[in-house]
Amino acid sequence: MKKIILLLISILILCCALTSAKQYHISLLTVGEVGDQIIGGTADAYLDVKHGTGRIFLDSFPLTKLDTQISTRYANEVACDYLNMDCSRYDFFYTIRADSTVVGGPSASAPLTILTIAALKNLNLRNDTIMTGTINSGGSIGPVGGIIKKAMAAKKEGFKRVLIPVFAINTEEELNDTDTINAINITNKTSRKDSDLTLKDINLSIDIIQIRSIEDALPYFTDKPVKQLEGEIIVPDEYTKIMSEVADALCTRAFSLKERVRLDEGEINKSNAFMVNINKSLADEDYYSAASYCFSLGLLMRKANMREIEEKNPSQLKKIYRATSIAVNDFDNKLESINLTTLSELETYIIVKERLLEAEESLVNIENNISSDELAYAVERYFSAVYWSSFFKFRGEKMQLDKEYLKEACYKKLSEADERLNYAGLYIPIELQSAKTTVNQAYAFALSENYKMCLFKASFAKAESNLLLSSLSIETNEVNSLVDEKLRAAKKVIVKEQNKGFFPIMGYSYYEYANALKDNNDAVSGLIFSEYALELSNIEIYFPKKEGFRLPNINYGLIAIIAGVFLFGITIGMSIAVKTIKKAGKSAGKKNKKKQ
Repeated sequence: MKKIILLLISILILCCALTSAKQYHISLLTVGEVGDQIIGGTADAYLDVKHGTGRIFLDSFPLTKLDTQISTRYANEVACDYLNMDCSRYDFFYTIRADSTVVGGPSASAPLTILTIAALKNLNLRNDTIMTGTINSGGSIGPVGGIIKKAMAAKKEGFKRVLIPVFAINTEEELNDTDTINAINITNKTSRKDSDLTLKDINLSIDIIQIRSIEDALPYFTDKPVKQLEGEIIVPDEYTKIMSEVADALCTRAFSLKERVRLDEGEINKSNAFMVNINKSLADEDYYSAASYCFSLGLLMRKANMREIEEKNPSQLKKIYRATSIAVNDFDNKLESINLTTLSELETYIIVKERLLEAEESLVNIENNISSDELAYAVERYFSAVYWSSFFKFRGEKMQLDKEYLKEACYKKLSEADERLNYAGLYIPIELQSAKTTVNQAYAFALSENYKMCLFKASFAKAESNLLLSSLSIETNEVNSLVDEKLRAAKKVIVKEQNKGFFPIMGYSYYEYANALKDNNDAVSGLIFSEYALELSNIEIYFPKKEGFRLPNINYGLIAIIAGVFLFGITIGMSIAVKTIKKAGKSAGKKNKKKQ
């Protein structure tokens, strides 16, 4: 009987072991205030993944700031998207433990992305490597502060290497703190200068490795490769056809006006510059860029045209104003009546709606005092919206885009935009007015239940914050390198989205335009649109996916229980069988004795 009890205890222990999920671990770098000093430190992050409903939990000590909680959620989103997984059937339990300082800011989001990928792919992570960095759309690693302090902490804790973003942020206090000039070797520097981090190659006690993306970071944590889709962007013929139609309509309109209006010398020079870019874009079959340049040319011509009308017949402006107002209102009503069923239709709605809103804003501004220039902008923006509506013909896979899904996507993006805006505000509070205005517009759309435009505006606000953070620590001569990095990241996202059956109209259009701007020696504008391309190529991750690569949908706890019951049954059965055999043996022995 004792043997049976011991066997049952062993079975129960086995069941408990089987029902316990494997816990994954990664180290984090932190900075915090101790008195009047800022010091670096480390923390430990753990993750358990269990079957569930897509919930994300964070348990931390000391308490984390709100932005860390938000960035943890975003790290989870990026990791699931990086692996092309639907994580809605799993619950994620993140635990962060630090010795003293409060963990704050989104600088843990890149390592938390690595941790999430490890848990979903069952990877064992190396414990001699530590990293810091924000996570951005497409898995690109964004800048963080406190690099020197964090590097010192990594060395003190015995790590062999620390991974940091290619473009890091250093405060003036750090750069002037001679105590932090330490024996650290910088490897894989790309185009950076030693003076950027004020670190001297005195002692090779720890390596600082600058990385661009999650893809760059993973090999330093695990030898097991995590395959990513590679290849070139394949532009659908349908996109090219529709985009060329949009460009042709805008260019025809601009050229027609150009033949009829009188221009001053400055306007002639501007129009000639536009023509050079238009002809180059058309020759390269870069139709979005051609459309953009033709819109600018058309606006220049329309302003000249409106001034002529104002000189000859001012009352005519009022008629144009009324006609444009009616046209904008009617077209907006038609737009709102469209039932959106694909992401391509959602993108087209956003593109068209944005242009109508801009036209409407100009009309409101001149309601009591008509300005020829504002009226010209309203007219041209209206026609631009009409031409872009051709993309409603663009085919795409049907998705769930009902109000609840759009609402959830809107608020997810708003959370990310707020988190990034708050983080950027630590370094560049004055320059963030544009991003703040944009995020306020997103909230206004959310309150009015226009979750489609909320998603778009929040994406722009996040992109603007990322842009300012990315460019904060770079020299003027490094802008082109940053543009190239953004475009590489955007290209990867577009290729991945395309392989999932979705071609991002906005993302690719901005990608194409950013390349054209860079080639035309306008690196700053190229940087802006490359950031938009990266952020707007990835909206698909906020909506339900079709079945893709998944973890096996196995309820290990149930299996363990069934196995336990099965083994218990076998044990009881064997016990009964043994007793029966013994009893039968005793009965047979008694019978034999009687016969004797």
